[in-house]
Amino acid sequence: MAFQVRPLVLSTLSAGLALAALLSACGGGSDDSPGWSTDSAGNVSLQFEAVAGSTPVSCGSTITGLGSTSKSARIQDLRFYVSDVQLIKADGSTVPLTLSTTDNNNYVGSTDSVSLITLSQAGTGACTTGTLNTAIQGTVPAGRYVGVTMTLGVPLSLNHLSSTDAATPAVLRSDVNPSMSWNWRGGRKFTKIELQSTEAGNPVTLLHLGSTGCVGDPANGVPITGCTAPNRLTLNFANFNPAQQQIALDVQTLFAQKDFTAMNMCMSSPTDAGCVSDFSALALNFNPDGTGTGTAIAGQTQTVFKALSR
Repeated sequence: MAFQVRPLVLSTLSAGLALAALLSACGGGSDDSPGWSTDSAGNVSLQFEAVAGSTPVSCGSTITGLGSTSKSARIQDLRFYVSDVQLIKADGSTVPLTLSTTDNNNYVGSTDSVSLITLSQAGTGACTTGTLNTAIQGTVPAGRYVGVTMTLGVPLSLNHLSSTDAATPAVLRSDVNPSMSWNWRGGRKFTKIELQSTEAGNPVTLLHLGSTGCVGDPANGVPITGCTAPNRLTLNFANFNPAQQQIALDVQTLFAQKDFTAMNMCMSSPTDAGCVSDFSALALNFNPDGTGTGTAIAGQTQTVFKALSR
């Protein structure tokens, strides 16, 4: 009888081990570590998309249900700079993402790096500027991670470089990425988001976000030492898996309070009343009397950038 029982026990044990292995491979099991794992080389790709609510939008599409009176518009320009990308571990610690390359969309510096995400394509629909760049590629130490954090904006050390100097990284130069700079003191437009209404006259609703009140004069050899309103924004996604999700910019939420039958402009001027609702959606401190700090509002969370399933 013993010879008849032993094969049954071994078979049951083998089946249990196989089931445990299957659960582990699929992310199941009660003792699994949280998050997701990189490959052995630590490669990471972060994908970006433009949406209205949860609906993907592009240069060739007409976006409906926009603004305070539910009007329609088309993307004219949609670009933004991202820097200081870090992956989040389960214990809350962060690890910097090292960009894979320096090119027209990325710069890898010794201390600061920056990428330009472009969700508009020149010559398509109403779009007049931009060459699609919808992802950030980089590496981290191989391991498990649970989320990602980054800054919307260009680091101070890079923001005020001349946009026409051949020594300036290509991603920050006007001949490579036109209309993303104001001047040496004003630096870069951290975002350039423009929608063209389908209403009479095709008025434009736009947000040009950038630092203001900057002290210094780079054109005369005096470097910028700081800005009264930096207007940089931390984007934090505590639970984010880049294999399954992407980071979406929601134009419907950003411009929810705008009247798309008229022109709406926010160019980050400290006294520009047209910036109130935009900055509120981004949870950046702004007061049209000029006292805004351009920093995150304590206790509030931005609603424009969100993690959506791919």
